[in-house]
Amino acid sequence: RRRLPAYTVIGFALFLAYLPTFSGDFLFDDRPLVRDNPYVTKLQPLSSYLAQEDGIADERDMGVFRTGYYRPLMNVTYHLDYRLWGMKAAGFRATNWLFHLLTCLILYELMAMLTKRDVWSLLGALLFALHPVQTESVSMVVSRNNIFSAFFVLIALYGYIRWWERKSAIALACSLIAFIGALFSKEFGVMALPILFLYQRLLARKRDGRREAASYLPFAIITAIYLLLRGQVIAASVAVPEDWGTRLLFAPYLVAYNLRLLVFPYGLHSFHVSYPSSPYTATVLLSLALICLVAVLLYRCRRERLMVFSALSFLVVLLPVLNLAAKASVSLIAMRWLYLPLAFLSLGVVLALGRVPDRRRGLTLACSVLIVLYLGAYAYTLNRNLWHDEDAFLRQEALHFRNELYYGDYAELLFQQGDRRQAERFFDLALQSKTAKARDFINYGALLIETKRPGEAVRILERATGMTMIHAEQADWHTNLGVALTLTGRLEQAHDHLKQAWLLDVQNPVRYRNYAILLVRQGRLVKGASPAEEMRMLRPEGRRAK
Repeated sequence: RRRLPAYTVIGFALFLAYLPTFSGDFLFDDRPLVRDNPYVTKLQPLSSYLAQEDGIADERDMGVFRTGYYRPLMNVTYHLDYRLWGMKAAGFRATNWLFHLLTCLILYELMAMLTKRDVWSLLGALLFALHPVQTESVSMVVSRNNIFSAFFVLIALYGYIRWWERKSAIALACSLIAFIGALFSKEFGVMALPILFLYQRLLARKRDGRREAASYLPFAIITAIYLLLRGQVIAASVAVPEDWGTRLLFAPYLVAYNLRLLVFPYGLHSFHVSYPSSPYTATVLLSLALICLVAVLLYRCRRERLMVFSALSFLVVLLPVLNLAAKASVSLIAMRWLYLPLAFLSLGVVLALGRVPDRRRGLTLACSVLIVLYLGAYAYTLNRNLWHDEDAFLRQEALHFRNELYYGDYAELLFQQGDRRQAERFFDLALQSKTAKARDFINYGALLIETKRPGEAVRILERATGMTMIHAEQADWHTNLGVALTLTGRLEQAHDHLKQAWLLDVQNPVRYRNYAILLVRQGRLVKGASPAEEMRMLRPEGRRAK
């Protein structure tokens, strides 16, 4: 009851800031991984969830396309959402919002327990709740893994502290269950172990080496089981790149970049960031100087153990996204990766506010409230104008931020809306960038075919030869290239591609029709034959191709 007013303030502020998200739609990866995912629309055996690589919804792509991510709990939560809401984006987003709220409340309780400062803890929780970097995790359905992993990591830490201080077996059981949830939500969950170790080194009131060592044993067993299951699904559990030394050299730059997003939040969007051209640029050197300054300040404040715990925990949970190990993302920076790190940085903010002299607390409180209002307004703006739907998102990324990563997607949107001239312009920009995807070549080829330029379409599509494609993209590529070749009169080459497209997607009537029309033109199929006769003519040839 004593916490109820604080809970109400957090919930109400969060509802206002995220009001636009409840009318939003599925975005990009939400479509294949949620909307069109058979694991979501129909409950599968538990073993199949444990055997699925995250980010690969089509079983035909398994073993061909790799993400390196193992998050089996996510598809289970999506299925529960589907049972509750149906396939409505607003319902899935509401679940993200609800667990974001629960994470904020857990963080508030944790900060109040550690600092004994309820008012400043409320401000810290609001900072975490309303910070605009959180909008990507909350408003994109497939970014839910960040919320769930943080939610469970904080519960694991809270339960462990209660068990250590009060010897509550229930608290330890809750901590272990939460740790399982964190691991199976996202790889970040494993960082709970070093956080518990930091708690023991810096904050534990009672020191008992034997009890501490025994406490790690169940966590270690759970981690071993998780790694065993993960190893059966993911080809390489940990991939260390050849240029690891270079990546380590640039790690301070990435830490400083993430700090900038948190301390000075402006220009936030879906970043496409790569390394600077040289480690000796002014930006990299200033980043290194900043990290050294922070290290010196922490050393001078080493007696402020809770502050040191906050800073080191922030760095620990940021470690997985410093690009020291290979990952599937094309960008070095993403707002969603800061979800859990911000929780520990918020703890440091609470401690800093608590050190303000009494005569300045009124002014500090007023300034803090203004900052929270700014963060909430910024989060509302992003939820309304960036993360609301694909149209709004792509216009912001392509037109406002000049983000070449999304030029191809924006061109596809323009093509679907009938603006072929602008679509061609952005397809050209997409293909000139280093981030060009196979899908960009496929869609550009379709535009050129539709505008009666099959020769250009052939040249564009052939440039995608050898690029990594998921199963559906392979079928589309063969189809478009086969159609373009047919229109240019190169029927023999077209035959191979249209046949391959049909074999890749036998149940699709469009693939079958394209192939059958070509066979008629080649004289291999009698025009006017019944569908049954056509299939009898095609099947033997199809079997030989297989």
